[in-house]
Amino acid sequence: MKAQNLVGGVWDDNPQANTYKTVNPVTKASLPTNFQEATKQQIQISVNKASEVFDLYSSISFAERIKFLSSIKSGLLKKSEKILDTFQNESALPKSRAEGEFQRTVNQIENFIKLLEEGSFIKPIIHTGGPDLRKMLNPIGPVAVFGASNFPLAFSTAGGDTISALAAGCPVIVKAHPYHSGTSTIVAEVINNALLNSDLPVEIFSHLGGTSNSVGSNLVSHPLIKAVGFTGSFQGGKALYDLAQNRSEPIPVFAEMGSINPIFITEKYLLEDNKLPANLAQSISLGTGQFCTNPGMIIYCDSENKSDISKQVYELLSDALLPPMVHINIENNYKSKLKNLKKNNHVKLMGISDNNSSLATISAQQLIENTYLFEEIFGPFSLVVHCNSLNEMNKIASLIPGQLTATILAKKSDFSNISSIVKILKNKVGRLLFEGVPTGVAINQAMNHGGPYPASTDVRYTSVGTDSIYRWLRPISFQDCPDSFLPPALQNVNPLGINRVVNGIQTKTEL
Repeated sequence: MKAQNLVGGVWDDNPQANTYKTVNPVTKASLPTNFQEATKQQIQISVNKASEVFDLYSSISFAERIKFLSSIKSGLLKKSEKILDTFQNESALPKSRAEGEFQRTVNQIENFIKLLEEGSFIKPIIHTGGPDLRKMLNPIGPVAVFGASNFPLAFSTAGGDTISALAAGCPVIVKAHPYHSGTSTIVAEVINNALLNSDLPVEIFSHLGGTSNSVGSNLVSHPLIKAVGFTGSFQGGKALYDLAQNRSEPIPVFAEMGSINPIFITEKYLLEDNKLPANLAQSISLGTGQFCTNPGMIIYCDSENKSDISKQVYELLSDALLPPMVHINIENNYKSKLKNLKKNNHVKLMGISDNNSSLATISAQQLIENTYLFEEIFGPFSLVVHCNSLNEMNKIASLIPGQLTATILAKKSDFSNISSIVKILKNKVGRLLFEGVPTGVAINQAMNHGGPYPASTDVRYTSVGTDSIYRWLRPISFQDCPDSFLPPALQNVNPLGINRVVNGIQTKTEL
């Protein structure tokens, strides 16, 4: 396995580098490879090289990008056994989860290949009356992508951020997550080989490691980086966002920073759905609570105190077989927050099970008076909130900060009474559910995975699905431009054969 950093397409060995190892979360034993931490000089070279090849890569045909992405897919499939073994050693996640995440990674690549085949995602618009104006979306420039701690594949080196940026025509520099560096490095080799197999400049992709925050901050601070993709904690995402906004040239940071994903349950639904406790327990504990859409707060209405929903869910959580958390930092942070919660007089912590799962209860009024409890506790935990009325539920909904998701579980006979909570929540979330639980996301064009701050730093974009490509594109208009200087998508003969809006009419015909 490569221990070096991939710098401008070259595996650059630095014997003087600080080194680090990944750890198996089950055995707590260090794995053998000494990974090298990237130096400031290696970061500079990686970004400079990416910038040098940007014009070339951004202008290659969609067919060439398709060949490149197809080669990445083929390389992943060939290396699947090694990737899956390393994934499990570094994360302690079961084989089924590793295989599912691997397939999701492959599916994402296939979806972007289809998007490139269709081609009209660049939104070409032509207006020939008055000045001749022709507009389309253009790649933004070199992009920095940070691997996520809880998804070693699907939100990592060849995950949605990287593949969407490469599909857009942007070179990518990945900052590997240090706890999954082995998995990340194998995938980086696949991408590097795919560039070689596609006869494209290897400088298009770099892969940098390190445990120090300085690696990420130096990368984001580089003046030639034009955008950032991040999935992780609020503290990490906000720090990168602030750093990017304080540059002499501020740049967009598309950070998905977590969410409590509240579930609101009406009294009728609570009393009539006998599968509810099991569904809630499974949603809370899925992935040992390390999905960004796990429900961290359950708000239910029970005016007559008939339900023992908290007890039922906690018993089911306690009996669940859960793998360890994916790395020690997440586990320590989780336990620290539960320890603080145990000291809180407003909250009743029901206990911490042997599998680390936990549940706490609070009254609606106490939550309303202590809004700091809306902060996420990342792990197999949920705060269960008892409301005596829909008015209390509405009040809580109005106080909740921006979220990735919110769920309303109600019977049809409740619909006339919950319109106000629907109106409140649709302005608070990126996805509003009316059935099931929020855990997990569907990978398709209709999915929105983002939300108002602090769930993400830009509410207008999704980090899942093919629409995530729009984070890495910017509009440009050409006025009275000679046809020979126009990009193919805007040329008179429409050589790409894609849908364009010409004088207000969608058409594929040439001018």
